[in-house]
Amino acid sequence: MNPAIEISLCILAWLIALNRGRKALVNRAWKNDQTAFLIGSASLFFALTMTFLVTPLSDAVNRLTWPNFSRLLAYSFVSVTLFLTTSSSLITFPIPQKLRHRSILKPYLLVTLGLLLFLYVFYVSRTPEWEEQPIPATAGEMNFKLVMFTHAIILCSIIALACAHYVSQEKVAVTKYRIATISFTAICGGAFFFTKSILALSYLWHPLGNEWIHSLSKLLMVATAILWGGSFIHSNTYARVLAYFRGIRYWPAFQDLVYLVDRLEHLCPPVGMEMSRPDIWEYLRRSDYYLYRAMVHVLDGKTLIADFLDDTIPVDKLRARWDTVSYMEATRVNTILREIKADEEYPEMISAYRQASRKLMQAYRRV
Repeated sequence: MNPAIEISLCILAWLIALNRGRKALVNRAWKNDQTAFLIGSASLFFALTMTFLVTPLSDAVNRLTWPNFSRLLAYSFVSVTLFLTTSSSLITFPIPQKLRHRSILKPYLLVTLGLLLFLYVFYVSRTPEWEEQPIPATAGEMNFKLVMFTHAIILCSIIALACAHYVSQEKVAVTKYRIATISFTAICGGAFFFTKSILALSYLWHPLGNEWIHSLSKLLMVATAILWGGSFIHSNTYARVLAYFRGIRYWPAFQDLVYLVDRLEHLCPPVGMEMSRPDIWEYLRRSDYYLYRAMVHVLDGKTLIADFLDDTIPVDKLRARWDTVSYMEATRVNTILREIKADEEYPEMISAYRQASRKLMQAYRRV
C-alpha cells in the first residue's frame, strides 16, 4: 500500500486513541466505566497496529530487531484490539445470555497469541523479509496469517451479530445509526480479513492470489479504518448528519407544502409573520424549523378558509372577499383539506397535506 495512505490511517488511529485515552484518564474509566476503558484500550492497540503496518517504520523495526518482528507486533495488537472491542460490545448491548461468548474470548485470544508466537519463532523469523505480495512466500507465512485472520473473522462476526440483534430494539435514531456504523465496521473488517484469508490460501492454489482480490483487500482495509474512526464521532455530529439526510428526504414534501401555502395565501392573508421560501441549502441547515413553519401556515390557512366558508356568513360578504373564480377555488381547497383528520401524528400530517397539495396541482392542471 502507498506509504502516504498508511501514514494517514496511522495518524487517524492515533488521534482517536489520544482522544479516547484522555477521556478514559479524566473519567477514571478503569474504575467507573468498564466499557469506556475497554474501548479506550482498543483504540490504543488499534493505533499501535496501524503504526507497525506503516512500511518504512516496520522495515526499520525489523532491521533493529529480528526479521518480520513488526508483523508479529501488528498481528498481536490487532488480535488484542478485536478482543477488547468484542468484549465491550457484549457488555454494552443487552443481548440474550445464550448469544454471549465472553467466557471463551480470553482463552481464544491466548491461544491465538500463542500460535502467532510459536509460528514466528520457528518459521516466520527464519524467512526472508516480508514483502506485501498477494501470494505468501512460505507455508509458515501462510499459517501465520491464517491464524490471525481466522481469529479476526470470528470476532468481527460476533460484533456484527451483537449489533444487529441490538439495533432492531433501539428506538433512538442517533443511537441506532451509531450502532449501525459499528456493525458496518465489523462487517467491513470481517470482509477484509476474509479476502486476506483467500490470499493466504493462494500459497496452496495460485489462482486465489488474483490481483483484483488483493486490490479489494486494500480498499476494505481503508474503509474499515475510516469506519472505525466514524464509530467514535460524537453523537451531536450524528444528529447533525441525520438532520441533513432527513432534510433531503423531506425536501420534496416541503416543496409541496410551499405550493399549498401559496394557494392558501392567495385566498386569505397569512396569520402572523409571512412564511419564508428558503433555497435548499438554507432549508437543510434548519429543515425541521422550515417544515414546522410550513405546517403551521397550512393549518392556519385551513382554519381561515373553513371559517370564511361557514354557512352563517352572508353570501354578499363572501362575494366581497372573493370573486366567483376565487370562491370556487376556496371551496375546492376547503373540500380537499377537510378530508384530513386533525388527530394524526406529525409525520402522517405532513404526508396527508402533501397529498392534498398534489391533488390541487392536478386539479389546476386540468383547469
